[in-house]
Amino acid sequence: MGWDQEIRELARAHHGHVDRASALSLGATEETIRWQILMSRWRSVHPGVYDLNVTPPSWEGRLYAAVLAAGADALASHRSALRLWGVELTQTQLVELTVPYDDRPVPEGAIVHRTRRRVEAAEVAGIPVTSVERTLLDVAALLPVTALERTCAAAIRQGITDGDRVARHIGTYGGRGVRGTRKLRSVLAMVADEALGSSAEIRFAQLLRRAAIPQPVPQLQIALGDGRHVYPDFAWPDLRKIVEIDGHDAHSTPERLHDDLVRQNLLLDLGWEMRRFSARRVRRNPEEVLAEVRRFLTNLKQP
Repeated sequence: MGWDQEIRELARAHHGHVDRASALSLGATEETIRWQILMSRWRSVHPGVYDLNVTPPSWEGRLYAAVLAAGADALASHRSALRLWGVELTQTQLVELTVPYDDRPVPEGAIVHRTRRRVEAAEVAGIPVTSVERTLLDVAALLPVTALERTCAAAIRQGITDGDRVARHIGTYGGRGVRGTRKLRSVLAMVADEALGSSAEIRFAQLLRRAAIPQPVPQLQIALGDGRHVYPDFAWPDLRKIVEIDGHDAHSTPERLHDDLVRQNLLLDLGWEMRRFSARRVRRNPEEVLAEVRRFLTNLKQP
């Protein structure tokens, strides 16, 4: 394989782009690079960064080219990193980077954040990127609380981080002067608590006791018509009524959603009624939840 083919293979693995140093290391010369550009085989997208026209144009290609142009230790970050990690709320087209605090040039079309602090790095789709935990801390200063909650919950639900790792990162890197630290710490306390739903179930049971509502049977075994057994969070067997508390991981995959709907329909076929409450709602609107439970339990079926 000649140097030209090697460089093209390298470009295919990196969204169509290479930098001058990589091209020279594989056997190209300054003269051959100029010739490739002159013949329109390569296109200069930033000083020292080339699009070799071997992959379709893409946002990932623009992002990788900007990282190359920003020099050593540059990382995709903030909203661009959210998209790479797969936890953003919209498909951003932003090219956003974090670089060391120096006088290096800003790649055209990029948003650049400079830092003197150490940055935890990773790689996604061949692109150097800030770690999940660092990304959450970065965007905490940019996103509204509700958006940050959904983003943080998605990262935990997908298993690319967990509450302990995010908390450790905040403790190490979220010191004085780091914007968004307090917001992320507050959101993490809520999201990590609700991610499994168990804490919300305990809170719900406490609410029922304090409100003098008839006590349910937790995790009652119910035989389904297909031979399986289910164990709903709270059941009132004499009323044939069930309450489920859903955490952030409810319906987290198509398979889980399918199984949950089948289970719910089989319970309905057996004459059970059901109400579902999110862990967030139990936490934020307990009196509203209690009022709805009272109505649910007193609304007996008509013969």
